[in-house]
Amino acid sequence: MTLAASVMPASVVSLPAGTQLTPASTSAASAAGASTGLGQGLTETDFLTLLTTQLQHQDPLNPQSPSDLAAELAQFSTASGVQTLNTAFNSGSSLQAANLVGKNVAVAGNTMILGANGSAPGAFSLSAAAKDVTVTIANSAGSIVGAIDLGAVAAGNQTFAWDGKAADGTVLPQGNYLYAVNATSASSGATVTATPYAVVPVTSVVLGGQSGPMLDLGGGLAPVPLSSVTQVF
Repeated sequence: MTLAASVMPASVVSLPAGTQLTPASTSAASAAGASTGLGQGLTETDFLTLLTTQLQHQDPLNPQSPSDLAAELAQFSTASGVQTLNTAFNSGSSLQAANLVGKNVAVAGNTMILGANGSAPGAFSLSAAAKDVTVTIANSAGSIVGAIDLGAVAAGNQTFAWDGKAADGTVLPQGNYLYAVNATSASSGATVTATPYAVVPVTSVVLGGQSGPMLDLGGGLAPVPLSSVTQVF
């Protein structure tokens, strides 16, 4: 049986009718294209063109093995995936974000996560020094379940930890709690502005977003961009 030769793009090497293009000959064709200044990098379009030509010119009595085609597709997919990953990591912010996985970070919010270790970390920033700072803790229903008296606290970023116990010493269940910071000025007695931060673990990183690397957070909190992190613990 004789196959009529097809009209192919100029960048594809023409083969005699009835010739089967094997993976080895595909590599040779690519090398020939490179020597003439064509196809210095095999793009997805180039690959699909070669694959289509290979199917058009295979011998009907000896068709290309499905396993060979699958192997070629897997090789191209792997190379394409590696190139995408390299592009995503081609910035300091991506590497910085990846290094945060498994660490606690402070982001805007007033959520505390009480873990299996019986402790819940928190953080806040004071606009001025305070002579008395009190942290009140509430459950998801809004009921006050605990309080911490931190005493006098300097201006700036501060951290604290709650032991997960109610005022009567009852150990409370693990989960998310909310907190509020009340601070009194050391000089005038007026209220000092306190900005709370949620201290939560980074569970994974999503690269390639329009806002840069996105951090997936523990405790069911919504993902945040890397730029939202104020402290790393």
